Parts: sequence; C-alpha cells; structure tokens
Amino acid sequence: MDDRTEHDADQSAHEQDPPESAVEGEEGSGEGAPDRAAEEPLDQQGDLLEGLDEEAVEAEDLPSEPTHEEVEPEPPPAVTFEMVGDPGDGGMPIPPPAGERLTRARDLLESGQPKEAIAVYRDVLTENPASLRARIQLGELYVSLGSQEQALEQFEAAQALEPENVEVLVHLGATLGALAKYSEAEVILRRALRLQPESIPARAAMGILHFRRGVYQQAELDLKKVCEEDPEHAAAFFYRGEALNRLSRHDEALEVLERATVLDPYNAKAFYTLGILYDRRHLPEEAAAMYRRSREAQSS
Repeated sequence: MDDRTEHDADQSAHEQDPPESAVEGEEGSGEGAPDRAAEEPLDQQGDLLEGLDEEAVEAEDLPSEPTHEEVEPEPPPAVTFEMVGDPGDGGMPIPPPAGERLTRARDLLESGQPKEAIAVYRDVLTENPASLRARIQLGELYVSLGSQEQALEQFEAAQALEPENVEVLVHLGATLGALAKYSEAEVILRRALRLQPESIPARAAMGILHFRRGVYQQAELDLKKVCEEDPEHAAAFFYRGEALNRLSRHDEALEVLERATVLDPYNAKAFYTLGILYDRRHLPEEAAAMYRRSREAQSS
C-alpha cells in the first residue's frame, strides 16, 4: 500500500469516529443513550436551532419582572370643582362677567348713554332671566327715562322672583302710582309697610301716592317725616314742596323747593314752581332766573 492509500484510510477512519461531544453525551446520560440531535437530518437541526434563536431573542426583549421595591404607586386623580350659580339668582349658573356688565351698564347710564346701558341689561337678562338686580336696575333706568310701562314690566317680573322683597314692592307701587293705578299702588305699598314699617322709601312712596291722589294734607305730613329722617331725599322734598304750594303755604313751599333743586339740579318742575312762587312775591328777576333754569334742565 502506498503512502496515498494509507492517508485515505486514516482519514476515513477518523471520519467514522464519533465526535467528542457525542461521546461525552453518552457518558453523561448512561450507556447506549442515543444522541437525538445527531440522528436528525441537518436541515431539521437547522430549523430547530433557528427556532431556539428566535425564542432567545424574544426572551431578551421582554422586560424583567419588577421587584416589589421597583413598583411605584400611581398618583391619585386630580380633584376638580365646578362653579355654580348664585342661589339668590334662581340657582341658575351666572357667568362671572355678569356682575361686571351690571357695573358697566351703570357707568354707561351715568355717562349719558342710556340706550347702550339698556342693551347691556338686556344681554344679562337673556343669559339669566332670574337676575333680580338686573330687573331692578333696568326698571329704575326706564323710570328715569319716563318709560313707566316698561319699568312696570321689569318690576312685576322682579316681584314674581321675590314677592316679599320690600325694595321691589316700593318700586312696583311707585310705578303703579305714576301710571294713575292708585288702588293697585296702595295695596302694594301697604304690603311693603307691613313687612317693614320703618322703611323710608316705602313711606316716601306712600306720601307721593297721596299727593298724586290730591290728598295734599296727608302727603305733606308723610313727606315731612321723611325729609326730617333723610335730608338727602330729593323726591320727598320736591313733592312736599308741591303739596305745600297746593295748600297755599307759599313761604314754606319756597324754602322746601329750593332744597329740592340743590339735591336735584335737573328737576325742571321744581325750578318752574319756584318761578311761580317768586312771581307771587313780585320778584320778577328771581322768577325769570328760575324759568331759565327750568328750560336748561329740560334740555339737558
């Protein structure tokens, strides 16, 4: 046998020897235990290994299970509160700007813009028809403009909201009296006085109602008390002065009406009556000055 033949024989014998890992596997698992991986075809082994590799990768991707120390409690949900409407305004939600708009309406009125003020009040009442303050202020505005019917509408709506509110009853009674609805006005004003006998506005309104009815003596008595208790009550001084004039108490009427024009320099009627009283005293210059101021007050 030549050298090449011997070399091939050695190589063939070497290939037939089992691998060391297989031998070790047999020793570890007992004699005669077959190596399943060695017996399987190579392509099946490749598939098996590929599957094992994918499982290993997936296992690496999974996050480790946190220990007890690693778990942090989640914060509790935030607690929120909702703003609700003022129960005094019928329990309906009122937007925060409503109060600011009422102030804005008063500012507009004081600056000589009544139409703009009415528009603001109307907007507030559209959003919240149960706003008592808006009803009262809008009614007062209409009174200042001489729109008694529209004022009456607002005061009646206000009374429906709070039937025992003395302020509302006084406004309602005074407006009814201005509309010559004397019996209705008296009923309303007497209710206000039963609820609050010492109410100066209620007593003043009753005195003015007596004047409108022509009961001048009673009117003068009622309004005299009001003027003594409230020296700044312009309407009480005016109607008391007018009642004194109708009672032919001209000197007293002159004094009281002069005070009325100081409290309300835009009361054209007070200036006109003063002109008549000065004429009675044969003071034409003073009378002319009063008539002029009456015209100025009317045009302002």
